[in-house]
Amino acid sequence: MKSQPHRAAEWYAAHLGWRVLPLHAATEGGECTCGRSECGSVAKHPRTLNGVNGATTGPTTIAKWWHRWPEGNVGIATGPESGLVVLDVDPRHGGDEALAELEAKHGKLPETVEALTGGGGRHIFFAHPAQHVGNSASQLGRGLDVRGSGGYVVAPPSVHASGRAYEWEGSSRPNEVAVAPMPPWLLERIASMPQATPGARAPGEGTTSWRKFFCEPWPEGERNMRAARAAGYLLRSGLDPVITLDIVNHTNQACGQPPLVHNELARVVKSIWTKEKQRRGTPQRKYQ
Repeated sequence: MKSQPHRAAEWYAAHLGWRVLPLHAATEGGECTCGRSECGSVAKHPRTLNGVNGATTGPTTIAKWWHRWPEGNVGIATGPESGLVVLDVDPRHGGDEALAELEAKHGKLPETVEALTGGGGRHIFFAHPAQHVGNSASQLGRGLDVRGSGGYVVAPPSVHASGRAYEWEGSSRPNEVAVAPMPPWLLERIASMPQATPGARAPGEGTTSWRKFFCEPWPEGERNMRAARAAGYLLRSGLDPVITLDIVNHTNQACGQPPLVHNELARVVKSIWTKEKQRRGTPQRKYQ
C-alpha cells in the first residue's frame, strides 16, 4: 500500500505538473533520518544525490523513491519547470509583520494556493512569470524568502522536526484554488533585488563551474575543498555570506558523501569570507 507522502507526490506530479523530490524525515525523537547529530536542515534536505536537480514528474521514478523511503517528506521544486515561485513567510523572524507592511503599501496579495508549514510559517504559491526569478533569503523583507529557479519547498503532508505536519490552508488548497500570477508590485520588487553580476565571476568560471560545484558529488577527501570553492564562487559573485552559507549547506547535505558536519562547514565558509573581504578591501563584518 502506498504511503501518504507517496500518494501526495504522485498527485502533485500527475495533476499539477509540479516536479517533486524525496526529502529526509524526522525520527520520533526529532532527529533527521540522515543520521547526522549536527544536521542543520532536519527533515528538509534531499534524500537523493542530485537533490532538486533530479526533481521529476515521472511516475516510475516517484514510485521507486517512495518505495525505498515510504515516509520520506515531499519536496516541490520551484522555478519555470514546475511553473512556480513560492514566497516563504517565517513569523519567527518577523515575516508576518514584513509582509503586512508590504501589503499596506502595495495592496493585498491575490487569492492563491497556500500551505501552512510545520514550523508555523506559510508558503504562498505564485505562477512563475515570463522572466527569471531566483532564490533569496530576507532580501524582500525580514523573514521573507523567495524560492524560484533551483529552489524547492517542503510540501504537505510532510512532517516537521517539531512533529507538526505541513498542510494546505483550508481555503487555499491546490485542487480548489488556482495558482495566481504574481502581483506586479511583488514581481518588480523581486526583480530589483541585488543579483549576482557576470562581471563579478571569477575568470574562466561559467555554467560548467556552477554545475561542478553544486550538482556533482562531494566525495570524502574532497568535501572541504569543494565547499571552499563553492563558497568562493558565490562570494565572488557578490552574494551575502549568510546566504552563501545557507546555499553551501544545502549543497553539502545533498552532495556530501557523507555531508560535512555543520560546524566544519561554517568554519570553511567563514575562512573563505575572510579572504574575500581582504580581496575586496571592505571593512570587517561580524560573521557567525
